[in-house]
Amino acid sequence: MSFLELTGLARRYGDFHAVSDVTLAMRQGEFVSLLGPSGCGKTTTLQMIAGFIEPTAGSVTIEGRDLTRVPANRRGIGIVFQSYALFPHMTVAANVAFGLEMRRVPRAERTERVGRALELVHLAHLAGRYPRQLSGGQQQRVALARALVIEPRLLLLDEPMSNLDAKLREDMQIELRRLQRSLGITTIMVTHDQNEAMAMSDRIAVMRAGRIVQIDTPEAAYEYPADDFASTFLGKSNNVPARVTGRSIALPGGLTLALPPGGPPAPQGEVLCSLRPEKLWMTEPGSGQLRATIRSRLFLGTHWLFQVDSDLGELLVYQQNTNRVPPAEGDVVGLDWHASSLRVLPAEPARLGH
Repeated sequence: MSFLELTGLARRYGDFHAVSDVTLAMRQGEFVSLLGPSGCGKTTTLQMIAGFIEPTAGSVTIEGRDLTRVPANRRGIGIVFQSYALFPHMTVAANVAFGLEMRRVPRAERTERVGRALELVHLAHLAGRYPRQLSGGQQQRVALARALVIEPRLLLLDEPMSNLDAKLREDMQIELRRLQRSLGITTIMVTHDQNEAMAMSDRIAVMRAGRIVQIDTPEAAYEYPADDFASTFLGKSNNVPARVTGRSIALPGGLTLALPPGGPPAPQGEVLCSLRPEKLWMTEPGSGQLRATIRSRLFLGTHWLFQVDSDLGELLVYQQNTNRVPPAEGDVVGLDWHASSLRVLPAEPARLGH
């Protein structure tokens, strides 16, 4: 039996469907991210799990118990909000103890559990400070300690690192994942950051227009996207209109390729042919499978990002920074790729992702 089950979860506001038929099963200790753009329904889904919003349809079940109509404060769920929601007039220790006080936990036990929680997030030495005296990363860890101190069965994270700078966010991703694994807490995180979702999750649920369009491991979701939206939201992708007939793919400019080996069966007829920028490489002019002209290039530290014009249209190409002089804007190059790197996607968006 799954630890957490969402079955046909939906939320409507009049004629607007914020969430439609979300079905998801999670095992104990799993980390799942709800990933998608603003307005896709991921936060509404999280709030229905937490009990802050009542579903229009569907159910939320934890360990076989239906919690759909159970009040939020009786669900045993820990939550870290995007804003952290710390009480400014309370010390770090008092903020962490708040949930235990509401549960009428005896003072001695409260003190012990608060101390353990602050040790977990490496903030025991700051127990007497106030939120205004802390950095953003420290405030985030206080919010995490407050969620963990109640010993929740389920931890919900709502864009928990969106207010942190890039370096601190990376550090906190590592710290949070370490804590989650060591404690074995089943965790759902809402994020619009693809890198964050891929770095931290056991599985990613990609959401669009209130629905899950794909749920998979980070590797599978990236390598075998369900549709055009999933492929471009999980990284960059060159998606070119094509046509599949039998075992052949007809591409613009008269290029015909064989279907790639492995992967899910390719649909017949009108499709999209997808190639990740890092799966392409540049060759000498006149070689490779395609001729291209460098339109622009960007230096991104670890690699270069090229925008090129070709018979397939405008393409993006990554090239690792190896200290070799890269092609210049206006240069003509060849493009090549392994047959196994090609992905065939449906021309129409995926409708279901259960």
